[in-house]
Amino acid sequence: MEKPYIVAVDDEQLNLELLRFILERNEYQFEGTSDDEYLFELLEQRKPDLILLDVIMPKIEGFELCEKIKSVKKFQNIPVIFLTGKVNVKDKVRGFEVGGVDYVTKPFNEQELIARIQTHVELIRAKNQIEEQAKNLRQSNDLKDRMFSIIGHDLRSPLSAAKLKMDFIMRGIIDPKDDKFLGETVYDLLKTMDEALNLLQNLLGWAKSESNQIQMIPEKLDLSDLVEQTFRLLKLGSDHKQIEMRNNVTTDVFAFADNNMIKTVLRNILSNAIKFTPVEGVIQINAKPGKNKVTIEIEDNGNGISKEDIKKILNPNEHFSKLGTEKEPGTGLGLVLCQNFVQKNGGVLKIKSELGKGSTFYFELPVYSEQD
Repeated sequence: MEKPYIVAVDDEQLNLELLRFILERNEYQFEGTSDDEYLFELLEQRKPDLILLDVIMPKIEGFELCEKIKSVKKFQNIPVIFLTGKVNVKDKVRGFEVGGVDYVTKPFNEQELIARIQTHVELIRAKNQIEEQAKNLRQSNDLKDRMFSIIGHDLRSPLSAAKLKMDFIMRGIIDPKDDKFLGETVYDLLKTMDEALNLLQNLLGWAKSESNQIQMIPEKLDLSDLVEQTFRLLKLGSDHKQIEMRNNVTTDVFAFADNNMIKTVLRNILSNAIKFTPVEGVIQINAKPGKNKVTIEIEDNGNGISKEDIKKILNPNEHFSKLGTEKEPGTGLGLVLCQNFVQKNGGVLKIKSELGKGSTFYFELPVYSEQD
């Protein structure tokens, strides 16, 4: 564990040197100042575990300085111990009223000083640890609630639709010998299973990412080949809508990023583009290499997205989804995951769009070099 960091304010340089000697000898990190304004610079540079404040100073009284510290929200929880040559009941009450936690009298008794500092440092660290655990618990509960909501609503829909088709086949309502069976019915079943599988993959990836259980392993990525793999994976949907898929990424463009994460990003954005591109539309993927970064663009000539909806899409706390051009359902979870994975690989997911003309999703990845 890192050594506790203590900041002291005292107008007597000798007192500061004595404090430094005592604290550093007892395995504390120390910074002292006689300038109350410089104190706030120190606090901005690094938040201390505890502040020692002299009560009697020429420019400002310790109680007043304590009030100033406590008036800044991010410094409110730092424990303050007052240093004073005299301690009467009135001073004690005033010190506790302005937010102090203890007193140490001058001249310092080393054992008393260290005992009081240690007590309050341990208390504040324990409090911070409990608050962090409570925050993680809240996040875990939120994650669990959102997962149950998605499983209960979005995953149930495609599975229920597939079950209904199967029931119709079993009861003879749909005849497997009918020509329509191989066309519409089989396609609907495959599409429904693809939706369920894609949602499940996104759900697991999102849950791992949110709980920091996913490890990023960057490697050399052949972007043109990655695009071709994604085209093959989503061929059923693009062929059904007769969408032309263009891979404009040349074979000499390589990125340095996590293979599985970028596959997930391309799959989700491309799946979204297919959903919102009309029959016989065009989707193309471009790559623009720079010195250190390569920009990947997924461009379609579909419905386009309003500025208001772009804000919702890029808001990780908003559950946003719309039906596609053929009433294809969505959860909005895929783009949340894309943002997260792009950020982990050093980029930012951005959207350019014009209603009725189409959208371009784009992000940057590090360029692969032989030194990587």
